[in-house]
Amino acid sequence: MNIPLLLQDLAVILGVAGLVTLVFQRLKQPLVLGYLLAGLLVGPHFFGSWLGPVVVDPEGVQTWAELGVIFLMFSLGLEFSFQKLKRVGPSSAITASFEVIAMVLLGFATGRILGWNFMDSLYLGAMIAISSTTIIVKSLQDLGLKTRRFAEMILGVLIVEDLFAILLLVALSTLAQAQNFSGLSLLIAAAKLLLVVSCWFLSGYLVLPRLMKFAGKVGSEEVLTVLASGFCLGLAIFAAHFGYSVALGAFIMGSILAESTESHRIEELVRPLRDVFAAVFFVSVGMLIDPRMIAAHWGAILIITFVAVIGKALTSIVGALMSGQSWRMSVQVGLGLAQIGEFSFIIAAMGLALKVTSDFIYPVAVAVSILTTLLTPYRLRYSHKIAVALEDRLPARFTHLLARYSDWRGKKSADSEERKLLRMQLTRWLLSGIVVTGIFLGTAELMPETYAAERTMAWAIAALTSSPFLWAMFFAFGKRGLARSPVQAFLTRVCTLILVGILSLEYFAFVQAAFFTLAGTALVYLLFFRQLNTSYRWFEKQFLSTFDEAPKTQRMIDVRNRLAPWDAHLVRLKVHPNSIIAGKSLRESGLRGHYQLNVVVIKRGSRTLVAPTSSELIFPQDELLVLGVDEQIDQARDAIEFARNADQSPTVAPGSSGQALDQYELKNLLISETSPLVGVTIRESRVREQFGGIIVGIERGKRRILNPNPDLIIELSDILWIVGQSSQLKF
Repeated sequence: MNIPLLLQDLAVILGVAGLVTLVFQRLKQPLVLGYLLAGLLVGPHFFGSWLGPVVVDPEGVQTWAELGVIFLMFSLGLEFSFQKLKRVGPSSAITASFEVIAMVLLGFATGRILGWNFMDSLYLGAMIAISSTTIIVKSLQDLGLKTRRFAEMILGVLIVEDLFAILLLVALSTLAQAQNFSGLSLLIAAAKLLLVVSCWFLSGYLVLPRLMKFAGKVGSEEVLTVLASGFCLGLAIFAAHFGYSVALGAFIMGSILAESTESHRIEELVRPLRDVFAAVFFVSVGMLIDPRMIAAHWGAILIITFVAVIGKALTSIVGALMSGQSWRMSVQVGLGLAQIGEFSFIIAAMGLALKVTSDFIYPVAVAVSILTTLLTPYRLRYSHKIAVALEDRLPARFTHLLARYSDWRGKKSADSEERKLLRMQLTRWLLSGIVVTGIFLGTAELMPETYAAERTMAWAIAALTSSPFLWAMFFAFGKRGLARSPVQAFLTRVCTLILVGILSLEYFAFVQAAFFTLAGTALVYLLFFRQLNTSYRWFEKQFLSTFDEAPKTQRMIDVRNRLAPWDAHLVRLKVHPNSIIAGKSLRESGLRGHYQLNVVVIKRGSRTLVAPTSSELIFPQDELLVLGVDEQIDQARDAIEFARNADQSPTVAPGSSGQALDQYELKNLLISETSPLVGVTIRESRVREQFGGIIVGIERGKRRILNPNPDLIIELSDILWIVGQSSQLKF
């Protein structure tokens, strides 16, 4: 019986990887390192050089490795939240922009110092500018750090970096082919990327979450798995067809399905596929390690590794500080991002394919990636200790300046009601413009180019199809908009007509395009004004309902992240049946006295206890929503989630049922001269009884008191931070 070579290779890869990672897990080492070592063992440069090829079909293995990248990015997308990205988005964008630009320049300078030519140096700068999303995400997951606040920002920076990587690929290919840099080509590529990705998101949110909800109701888990995997692979292939990374398509599909009510089930069902294919991917990277090539270029590899690790750490720290993050957060983010990975391989391979770089670029990129990958888990594991140690050595004046700058950035980013309304209207105009552009360009791609009548018919179809969104653009600043901004209303209407005119050039010459734009737009609005209003409102309602129907588990995570004053955040922990605190009251458990944690909510089956008293008992299987900083929460996990017997495994909290935690929010209350709370203790304030809330923090001048003692006296001008149910927090 002839056994396919690919099956034989997979048996060897998974068998060796399983044995090696079993040892690494026993030694409490990151599994990623075990996969890389397994790849070295089965690769052509270790056992393969003595015994002959161990893996005989490397191309087939690379295909499976590509599936590993796809499912890793798909799983990351399923955990993605626009509310979370909104919270860290500006900081992530500033950090990633500064870091990528600085590292491209630093890498180019390093290449020139090493005596490399212009193109080799430029490609080196691009290779060390982009961190590996797959490797960093895997390391965070293995180390149990994905819920940390710095990990959230790292994921945001990685998303922005991936977009930069695509732009770098376009810029480098343009430079290689034209032998000169075209800023216009790069700008067009960026606009095309924004248009294509936005169209995927908008169309996906309108259809797929509802389809998955229906599949979850009537179909089995097998059907749900097959359907989700099919959508993931489909958009990955679609992205590759447009010249983008398959990883980008997989991530976008994951983030679309994350808004489905079935996202939690999909994540659980896809996890085995992700783990198997990801193992093949990391092993395939280890197979590229060539000890002889490393020996030949060891000096350059060590220098580039040093530049990549130190340079990315420093530039990321500076970028995070510029965005208003604290010193501790910035250092942790910088240490987490100091690594390069799969995009470096892609950039190096493109240089070889275009014959503009030297042959040694690819093995050098692989070696540097391997070394930085080996260091990644240890930097992440000890990032907090390093950040604290460095913070203790900072001059007091410098620390004070950082705190003032962070506060200034926070106040600057705070939106007034008018700015929020303006941003909402601009967002509506831009999103509608993206839909209109996609419809016009998509119809133009499908139309025949021969007859004028057919072009006119295609234009009419595009105009009618997009008319509800054109209406939304035209009246974005109308009666429902800013009544005191007639100039903005006029400009947006002019811009809308200009956009339609430019898109009409895909169908007609300039004069005809202008005529059809003005005449056709006027005719449609005169005949269908009321219908357009109704149609757009229906589309908008359907689109927004996708987010309203988001799974409670995902919404709960988003809300916990919003309820995060200062460096603290809210985390859900489930009490193990044999936990040392089970059966004790909150006072006896020591969660507040010993761990400095504030228990905001206790969820017990379908019951939800808000602001529980210190005498409230903790039952097995209770879910606690606690407020604290990362180190306090980590110390308390052993007492809450682990059994008394240390050999037993921790309980992983499942999705909640009953009253959703998105009904709770954080509000602040300024204590004025007329406030009855002046001069009374927190216990005497009766905030718990009057508002059903709990005081989790106090701002007193420049001091910030987290989880204050109940006997603390409330003073004039204090700002109280209170967590409670939205309907009851009415001051």
